[in-house]
Amino acid sequence: MGTFDILIAGAGPAGAAAARMLAIFAPDLRVLMVAPVEKRPCRGEVLSPLAPPVLRHLGLWSAFLAQGFAPSHHTFTAWGEAGLRSSEMLLEARGPAWRVDRARFDDWFASAASSAATRIDAKVSDLERDADGWSVDCGDGGRHAARLVIDATGRANALVRRQGRRARSQDRLVAAYAEGTTSEQTAPELLVEAFDDGWWYTMSLGEGRHAFVCMTDADIARGLRLNKPHGWHAALTKTHFISAIARKISRLDAPRLVAAGGRFAAMPVGFRLLCVGDAASAFDPISGHGVAKAMRSGVFAAYAAGDCLVRNDGTALDHYGAWVAREAAAYEAALREHYVSESRWADRPFWRRRCSDVSSSSSPHQ
Repeated sequence: MGTFDILIAGAGPAGAAAARMLAIFAPDLRVLMVAPVEKRPCRGEVLSPLAPPVLRHLGLWSAFLAQGFAPSHHTFTAWGEAGLRSSEMLLEARGPAWRVDRARFDDWFASAASSAATRIDAKVSDLERDADGWSVDCGDGGRHAARLVIDATGRANALVRRQGRRARSQDRLVAAYAEGTTSEQTAPELLVEAFDDGWWYTMSLGEGRHAFVCMTDADIARGLRLNKPHGWHAALTKTHFISAIARKISRLDAPRLVAAGGRFAAMPVGFRLLCVGDAASAFDPISGHGVAKAMRSGVFAAYAAGDCLVRNDGTALDHYGAWVAREAAAYEAALREHYVSESRWADRPFWRRRCSDVSSSSSPHQ
């Protein structure tokens, strides 16, 4: 049995950022990271210009640059109108976005950020509150004691769900993801294109690989048969710019469906249990801030945990929970505004749902 001050379940960007910040802010705390070695099914992602400031704050910016990820100075969009527009990031005060292989980024970040923590390759199978905090079973032959736990298990919300709580879903967005190979030169930048049943994005993964992703609601995905090659290709033909890029692809892999919907999990009041990253609030990928938001929440959770355990500040965890709630509310308002800006298919189910109150729990697609 191990005795720790903090147990972090999950080693994604949020959990790793929390571990890194704890090592800087409260180095005397004993931290255990519990996470299985897993591979992400979707590789292509663009880190927003909000990510580099967090990496600098964590002291990992130079190490990030050494990984060789490519900066992205443009984002092309066909949204709200039929034409293609370019969003220039050369004049962006925070700098460019960055195209990354998400699996490689996560592996690097977890290794670099959690080097000061004890790590075991496992999952939390049970946790119970006790007088000193938590007793946690990780399926590794014994139970571990922790004064505070951080749920960084992503959309699974594994620890919070074990306390009988569920996140509030905002939609049932899914991503139908496929990769293709080409021997021709294609634009490396991110391209986003709306269509009548949702929206698509595509980007280069390097070495002749390209990612193509269709975003829509789960029920619409079933109707379009997006998990089948013929259905996925039929939906692709509804686009103009992305289908033109796809025609240069010599071979496309079979599509995979991945949950991508927005959700929010309220912090358990009175518990020494914090949610970070997607376990706290998952953003629609159209926001473009998922990884930066996850890392930032890990940083703030580390400050709250340190203040609680080292400085005996009984309000620190509540302040963090209030910050997560404010961030989620601001995101919901911005998300609705962005979707309302696309009015060409306002009568179609996907778009009609997003033009109504996105925070309504009575919507039939939730």
